Amino acid sequence: MKKIKRIFIATDFSDTSKEAFNHAVQLARQMDATLLLAHVIEPIDMAASHLEPFGFHELRLQQRLDWMVQPVREEGLLVETHLLKGDPAAEIIKAAGDLQCDLIVMGTHGRTGVPRLLMGSVTERVLRASPVPIVAVRQPIAAEREKVEAEETTEAA
Repeated sequence: MKKIKRIFIATDFSDTSKEAFNHAVQLARQMDATLLLAHVIEPIDMAASHLEPFGFHELRLQQRLDWMVQPVREEGLLVETHLLKGDPAAEIIKAAGDLQCDLIVMGTHGRTGVPRLLMGSVTERVLRASPVPIVAVRQPIAAEREKVEAEETTEAA
């Protein structure tokens, strides 16, 4: 099995993608891998960015990426951030290949039925088309999250 050296994590800054980021950080620690955090600005977001001063929208997004990785960098993990523009699934697949990543970690909202038909699934599109292996992380339901937090508190005590 190929050693995982570079882990690509896509974020839309949702709670689910934060859960995926935490999972990717754990994997990077265990495998001594570099973490590559990316956000894709969709064309609709780019149109909205014209309402702000030139470059301000991108600057704010880059600051959010930097804020997410700051604690991880402070503990010594190697982290890169990337701000991409275009169709999220296509850009994630392209960037993971161009950046020679060994694994992609993404959050999945677990939508089904009409919401999935209307919203689509970036994660599903990446899963179907990417030559790079993918780990899809779903946010735990509230009860599971409370149990995990209680266990962490007990372990810390």
